[in-house]
Amino acid sequence: MEQHALALKTLGHTERLRILALLSRGELTVSELVQILGLSQPRVTQYIKSLEAAGIIERLKEGSWVFSRIRRGNAVTSALVSTVLATLPQDDPHLSADLRRLEDVRAERSKASEAFFANVANDSGTLGDEYIPKANIEARLLEMAGQGPFEFMVDLGTGTGRMLELFADRAARGSGIDNNSQMLRVARHKLGTAGRRHMTVRQGNLGSTPLESGMADLVTLHQVLHYLDDPLEAIIEAARLLCDDGCILIADFASHNHEDFRTDYAHRRLGFDDSDIQSWMEAAGLSFEAVDTVQTAKGRPDVKIWRGKKQRIQQLKREQK
Repeated sequence: MEQHALALKTLGHTERLRILALLSRGELTVSELVQILGLSQPRVTQYIKSLEAAGIIERLKEGSWVFSRIRRGNAVTSALVSTVLATLPQDDPHLSADLRRLEDVRAERSKASEAFFANVANDSGTLGDEYIPKANIEARLLEMAGQGPFEFMVDLGTGTGRMLELFADRAARGSGIDNNSQMLRVARHKLGTAGRRHMTVRQGNLGSTPLESGMADLVTLHQVLHYLDDPLEAIIEAARLLCDDGCILIADFASHNHEDFRTDYAHRRLGFDDSDIQSWMEAAGLSFEAVDTVQTAKGRPDVKIWRGKKQRIQQLKREQK
């Protein structure tokens, strides 16, 4: 009861409600919130601390950056937050202006990412070819996926289509989704050769793909999540695409503190802990099955591969009883 009362009291403040509305669109740093809200950093920090103390949001420190996000896991508080968000006036001038500035902030980040990916598409500026053991990572991906065969594979954030190439002999059909047209041009060229023509690519948003629900028995996210504002959104979309017993494979960096990855490679997040991936999978209705680590060069972040599974509806119902 006391925690409930504290949450209600904390939410009874205009600026804190503005912060909550923004965080409902994804994780943000303090500096980004300051830029959007037009408030001083000490004030924004104070509001964030009070929201955290009330159990409404949580903070995640990565290197020199600290992300704020809406906290999950407490059913009562989550229901309260959902109700508050649903009743906020959509035509409020402050909220509307905040959302416009949020899109401006995201647009600035997108420009940096697009410039980086344009270099990658042209075979320059690639990330860490000298220390990432790609052959080892790909071998472990194939091993963790199993022999298949897979009826339909989806590769979210396909880039130049490498995952579609890798699984071309194990999947009857496949589709790669990416929002970068230059990367997709490279992918189409690579997939136009014999033995790969059953794999196609198309432009789309990873959080809302133009594909039907339950059509895939394998979904891959290879070195994608660290670029995203909201990794959970992509995992939820992957879960939507998976059929019962379908497999999801996520390959990404283990949590690290290499700040240069933000500036040199346009990374949004500095890797992930197992607990991050497990909580996101479970929130998306997936079971967390396995994790493996591929070591890289000394002093550089390792790569992890996480496997999950789409549970059958009947099994979920039994577990919920």
